[in-house]
Amino acid sequence: MYRETVEPECVKYLLDQCPDFAPHWRRHRDEWGEEAAGLMIDLAVFGEYAADAIERDHQGELSRIAEAADRLVGWPDKHVQSAAVVGFLEGLTNRCLGDPDRFPFPRLARLLSANVIAACRDLDDSWGTQTPGVS
Repeated sequence: MYRETVEPECVKYLLDQCPDFAPHWRRHRDEWGEEAAGLMIDLAVFGEYAADAIERDHQGELSRIAEAADRLVGWPDKHVQSAAVVGFLEGLTNRCLGDPDRFPFPRLARLLSANVIAACRDLDDSWGTQTPGVS
């Protein structure tokens, strides 16, 4: 069973995997203090960081994000998997769809595993959208 904490295990993994995420995480935690924000919100912050990396087009960073996305979508806990799809991927793809010139999703999509692309495709199907790079 998933237990809400201020710094969940999956976030510890993200901070290890993607060191450049740390400033985003610190700002987020500063806003929430000792209170747990909730995993959906925590992973949405990772999506904001990913969008920034897409905008900067930093290939090393995008590769680490793609690897982390695969790990999150396949996390052993269903609560984490759900938050990864809805908090992280849905927020990220919506941001990219909203401003595709600034956040061209194909920069990340070409690095994503088949499992992550399938999750993005399911989101597109449910919202009736077509995220570039997801086919």
